[in-house]
Amino acid sequence: MVTTGVGLMAATHMLGHGSNPKDSTSAVSAPLPPALPMVSSAPAPGARVSNLPAVQPATPEGRLIQVYRAISDNRMAQALDLAQTLATEMPKFRLAQLVYADLLSTRRGDLAAFGGELNRAGAEAGAEVDGLREEAAMRLAALRERPPANAVPTQFVVLPPDVKHAIAVDVSRARLYLFENGAQGIRLVADHYVSIGKQGAAKLVEGDQKTPLGTYFISDVIDPTTLEDRFGSGALPLNYPSAYDRVSGRTGSGILLHGVPSKTYSRPPRDTDGCVVLANEDLKRLATTIVPRGTPVVIAQKLDWVAANRAQEGSQDFLAALQQWQQARVADDVATLAAYYGPAAAAEATPAAPPQGARNNRVRKVAAFDELSVLGWDNNRQVMVVSFRERGPQGQRARRVTRQYWAREAGHWKIMSQDPSA
Repeated sequence: MVTTGVGLMAATHMLGHGSNPKDSTSAVSAPLPPALPMVSSAPAPGARVSNLPAVQPATPEGRLIQVYRAISDNRMAQALDLAQTLATEMPKFRLAQLVYADLLSTRRGDLAAFGGELNRAGAEAGAEVDGLREEAAMRLAALRERPPANAVPTQFVVLPPDVKHAIAVDVSRARLYLFENGAQGIRLVADHYVSIGKQGAAKLVEGDQKTPLGTYFISDVIDPTTLEDRFGSGALPLNYPSAYDRVSGRTGSGILLHGVPSKTYSRPPRDTDGCVVLANEDLKRLATTIVPRGTPVVIAQKLDWVAANRAQEGSQDFLAALQQWQQARVADDVATLAAYYGPAAAAEATPAAPPQGARNNRVRKVAAFDELSVLGWDNNRQVMVVSFRERGPQGQRARRVTRQYWAREAGHWKIMSQDPSA
């Protein structure tokens, strides 16, 4: 492997520890080389990672963290044993292979190999190693800076009991968080490393290789047998471009959560054409957990967190406006309704009757709203995504969910776009 030696001292900068050659002693037969002034794939010996929370040791990432802990505690023989086992059992996990190669180099005391192979390697190999370094830094940062206990992203304003799970992606951490919505409220149940677009986030146009930012919904679960190998263990399409994206002039399509090619375990943090990519085993678990057409996916440059029992704070003015709109809809108050719609959505204030014999997506006379969810589009919640199903006075329910995108304009909340979604 041409990447030998470039990774061992990785996370010292991420962990806030400097490297001291005087501390570079080892329990293995050969002394460790002095620390090199480069970002790398693991903590320096003697650098403490005790502030990293416990992770599930059965996962490949959890096992890699065990290697990091052993290195930071200067238990180099144990680190080598753990890394060897992980590298042997997970031959496609390139970051694990890199850490193992570095540990072998330090055991030999091969100063020339420590970074030397990278210096002799071509640009392609060097780019691969840069990606592995960044992956290591992202994994460690996400584990070191965990979300506060019992907290949720600020976008999760109202989630109805019908929505069993919700997803949030923090681009700055290359991390996907899975939440369960149960009798005890919303709680974080899993999180996974992810890759995003080569050009970062905030997608604007087709082909810009950026991951969109905003609040979306999983529309389907695609069987991996119908996909090319590059999509890995399956795909979960998002509703990009949403009605709000189209009104805002954003273009493009085909944004998915999907797996990785069979030849690898993970991809660098910025390596996709705009999709959000997980390890195949993580994608499989996600696909068997969520319910399509109802599971929200928040994608933010950086997630802000709030105590779950305070999620509605800061959104009271919007919730009041939404309640007033609901009252006008129940009363069939056309004049009041019209005031709540922006120009692009004005026709929705008084929708035309469906053709004779056509199936109607909406209830003409509304008595109540079921399955109401309220989600912020981004951290500042100046755009809100509302989903609901209308119910008539006799209990009849609309066939499809209605989704609205509200925005604050000149101090007033207005519906920018509205569509039946599922």
